[in-house]
Amino acid sequence: MNKLKISCTECFEKSYCFHQLNQHELFLTNESRVQVHYKKGETIAKQGSFVTHILYVKNGTVKVYKEFEGGKNSLIFSVLPEGSLIGLSSLFFTDKFQYSIAALDSTSICAIDKHVIEQIVKDNSNFGASLLESLNSEIYSIRSRMISLTQKQLQGKMADIIIYLAENVFRQDEFDLPLSRKELAEFGGMSTMSVVRTLQHFIKEGIVEENKQRITIKKKDLLKKISLEGGFAK
Repeated sequence: MNKLKISCTECFEKSYCFHQLNQHELFLTNESRVQVHYKKGETIAKQGSFVTHILYVKNGTVKVYKEFEGGKNSLIFSVLPEGSLIGLSSLFFTDKFQYSIAALDSTSICAIDKHVIEQIVKDNSNFGASLLESLNSEIYSIRSRMISLTQKQLQGKMADIIIYLAENVFRQDEFDLPLSRKELAEFGGMSTMSVVRTLQHFIKEGIVEENKQRITIKKKDLLKKISLEGGFAK
């Protein structure tokens, strides 16, 4: 991984939250920050390790996941695009990561000292409010994922994953799928074979199209109906 240094005051890719900071506060974040580049598959943060920094995805895509005993199985909580902040739940609360984070493609992370962020939150209410908004959005997304995991059939789960990636990650209906079939299973609470069969059915029915890992949604209204009803719409 390669370490880079670009000033926060000059950066055009900083999070919306950091637009609430004045020049002095941006200087403080810059002095306590390091930008690190990760290759696809590299671990960014390990479950159980100490949270020393708040992470900002400057470029790339990452997965946030829970590892279970033995390391053979995991559950993916979120797939996050550039512009995402990770670790906000650790502010004023815990000192250890409750999950692991890994790069799904070439990814640049800005790691900002946690204690600097906590101090700025105390001094800047607008910044604190914007962080709270970001955290609430994250909680809402995870709760929606839990409903999908526990209440929906295989088809509904797969529809939710595709819609999530299209609307929350790539913000378009055609995108390169960043997850393997195994990772899709970990994201949807399914077996790998169930993922393969369900996705093949979607393709056969013309709901989606796949070409060399590139997904194109062809019937979004039907996909959303499957998601809403939790299974294949009649």
